[in-house]
Amino acid sequence: MIEQGEILVLENNNKKFSVVYSTMLDSTNYVYLIDQDDYTNTMFGTIVNGELVEVTDSNIIEQLLKKFAQENSNK
Repeated sequence: MIEQGEILVLENNNKKFSVVYSTMLDSTNYVYLIDQDDYTNTMFGTIVNGELVEVTDSNIIEQLLKKFAQENSNK
């Protein structure tokens, strides 16, 4: 499982992303990432067959945002 605070380096462009948020949803580990060089470049992702894949499904993103907001409001 990818954990909050980890740094991922994308092999195809050598960009470094910080894991800002990590959670499990339907037995899948999802992460919210921010580009270390461009804070406006963010994405949700998951690991598929050992590779980071961007999540573009709006239903999953909505669930992740709700879960993120709920978990942060409990702190």
